[in-house]
Formats: sequence, C-alpha cells, structure tokens
Amino acid sequence: MRKIVTMAALLVATLFASAQAQLDYKTIKDIVENEKQYYNDILNVYLNDDPYIRVDDYALVYYGQSFLPAYNGGNDKNEEALKSYAAEGKLLEQYETAKKILEYNPVSLNALFYAWRASEELIKPQEETNSYLKKYLGILDMITTMGDGKSSSTPFRVISPDDQDHILYGKLDIEKVVSRNLDTQTLCNIITVEPTEKFTSRRVYIDVSRYLSHTAKSIK
Repeated sequence: MRKIVTMAALLVATLFASAQAQLDYKTIKDIVENEKQYYNDILNVYLNDDPYIRVDDYALVYYGQSFLPAYNGGNDKNEEALKSYAAEGKLLEQYETAKKILEYNPVSLNALFYAWRASEELIKPQEETNSYLKKYLGILDMITTMGDGKSSSTPFRVISPDDQDHILYGKLDIEKVVSRNLDTQTLCNIITVEPTEKFTSRRVYIDVSRYLSHTAKSIK
C-alpha cells in the first residue's frame, strides 16, 4: 500500500508541478504496468462517475489507456463502423456500437460523444445520457488543463488522432481549420486555425506522440 500511495503522490506532483504541467508518461506507464490495482481503482472512480473525481484521475485513466495491451489509438472496425452509422444517421446502430467500444476503451471520445448524442435521440434514461456527457467533458477539460496548446512545450496531448477534432470543435469552438502539419521533431500536429474567443492564437499544438509510437511499433 505504501508503494501505491507513493506512486499516486508522484503522479499528482508531476502533473501539477506547474500551471501548465508536463505529463510524465513514464510515471503513468509504471502505474498502469506495476500498480494495476491502483489503476483499476481509479478506473472505477471514473466509470462510476464519482462526484469527487479529480483532474489527475482523468489523466491517469485517459493516458493510461495508451499503455494497455488493448490500446489501438481508435483504429479498429468498430470505430470505423461508428463513424459510418453516425454519418448515415443510424441512431440505434450508432448507440450500440459506441457502447461496445466503451467496454474495451472507456475513454474513446468518439464513442462517448456518439453514445451521448444517440442516447438523447433515443430517449434513454437521463442518468445514462449524463454519464456519457460527464466523461466526455471531463476528459476534454483535463486535456486542456494539462496544456494550453500554444507551443510544442505546452501542447494539448491526445492518444487518438480523432481526439484532436473533439478538442478543436467540442472544446475550443474552432470554426475554420486552415492547415495541419506534423512536426516530426516534437511529434506535435501544428494546426493553423481562425482564432475564437476560447482560443485566441492562430496555431494549436497537439502532441500525438503516444499514437505515433504505437503505430511505429505495430509496423515493426
């Protein structure tokens, strides 16, 4: 127990060392791989919509997902099917597929978003609809708390390429994207946008290193 408490304290200290914290992926990886019970405990806090869930809990669950064997960066047949069902307006299929994804990837922003929208349209219990929305907004708030997205040293960090658009459109209210370019040195996507009230800079820096690292390993 003492070791778990120490690891947890280290994570919190690392994540909040400054106003715009630098995430320590090594610490998160160590917790996921060596402190599985602690990780599962925090995962349950997240899954159960605990009212006292903290920003660092969201961070551990979200980024920790990228160190699990099941991690695929949002790249699988269910994710592709989900996008198709959403584009075609097939609400029931959209709802069922999103729920299926959340069983093995509870932090999928695509699945949370479409489960929320479909459950509203299908008039599912309000508690269920609210649960999807709480998780969705909680993750977006966490990502934009851990960085300001204004430079490669304080980027927004995501574990799935699709999560970038949820930040741009779901959080920053970006209306126009001018260009997207990958900086191969920092592994940040540099996205040129028309500024908004919520994001006044012209460039948004989004770190996609976890996804690129996973993709490189898969190719090998």
